[in-house]
Amino acid sequence: MSSFLTSKKAALRPVESEDYKLIHKWLNDPKNTRYMFYGQTPMNLEQVAALISAQVTAPHNTVFIVENHVNVPAPCGFAGLYNIHPTARGAEFRIFLDSVVWGNGIGTEVTELLTFYGFDRLNLHRIWLGVTSENKGAVRTYEKAGYTVEGVLRDDIYRNSRYYDSIRMAILRDEYYTKLFEAHKKRFAPEPEEKK
Repeated sequence: MSSFLTSKKAALRPVESEDYKLIHKWLNDPKNTRYMFYGQTPMNLEQVAALISAQVTAPHNTVFIVENHVNVPAPCGFAGLYNIHPTARGAEFRIFLDSVVWGNGIGTEVTELLTFYGFDRLNLHRIWLGVTSENKGAVRTYEKAGYTVEGVLRDDIYRNSRYYDSIRMAILRDEYYTKLFEAHKKRFAPEPEEKK
């Protein structure tokens, strides 16, 4: 299947029902879900299919499969903009990557690519996200992509026999266009076809 959005390290394409088996495997891997709400309880294939299908078909969500372009092209996660609000022009960014691709920059690139998409194509004003405070790699990824901390929800998530704080981060349209848009446009905007 062809990609909807592409970058050097990753491609984003629509979610297909064939992807549910892989997502089922990812969501049941404790390493992948260590700091997430996913993984609280085991999920069978039918439950995963229902969960992801509901996310994909919700009218105010745009969800993609992430394909790794660093080594052998293959699906390695999913990401999207959720709860897109037509009046406030805001959305929540979410990403889930299989641990086999952690540390190679795909998370940062997908965050930047979907942020570009949200502002450039969807005309959003604000994109926000939530991340567990102990997930230091993810926090660095979001900071690299231009997101700033807006607040902390204390003892918000219970996993691994303890409570974790949740960090809320966001980027506003003006901040994005001042600092990052031109660089991202060169990397992510499709080249216009020349007229013959």
